[in-house]
Amino acid sequence: MAKTLYSSLFFLSFVVVELLGILPNVKGNILDDICPESFIPPLCFQMLQNDPSVPKGDIHGLLSTILQIAQDNTTSTYKLVKSILKQPIKDPNVKAQMTNCLRNYNDANDYLKQSNDFFKTGAYKNTSLYSSLAVYESVSCNHGFNEVPSELKPLSEAVQEFSNLSARIADNLK
Repeated sequence: MAKTLYSSLFFLSFVVVELLGILPNVKGNILDDICPESFIPPLCFQMLQNDPSVPKGDIHGLLSTILQIAQDNTTSTYKLVKSILKQPIKDPNVKAQMTNCLRNYNDANDYLKQSNDFFKTGAYKNTSLYSSLAVYESVSCNHGFNEVPSELKPLSEAVQEFSNLSARIADNLK
């Protein structure tokens, strides 16, 4: 689904983007302004191209969609990790890390719910902060593995992609 990237690159990209506060001025197709700066541009375009907010240039509507995608992917990742933990896992280190991931994605889910609540009240800086915390939780899960399990990787990348996008956009709204 998404091209393979190392979680450390996600974290580094996230830090750079957050420190620089990069959000292009929207000047036409908002996806052309937003997606090229994302972690995984093809995933961004693919997931958002049919959103009704795009032709209208509605950045608030698009942010609402992005928050929902991040929340859905976080919930799916949590459920996946929970189902993996129900299966026998021979390596105690992998089991311990999966248990940590379950906690990470539970926290990420809570952060995204809070982010969405802040968005609805117009508290965009808090929206950005809580979306950033969701990215951190996903990255923290990945860092515990020598190699992120293949079944976890696509969802993890999507959580990071859309949580990061929501943080970047919200940070630049007034």
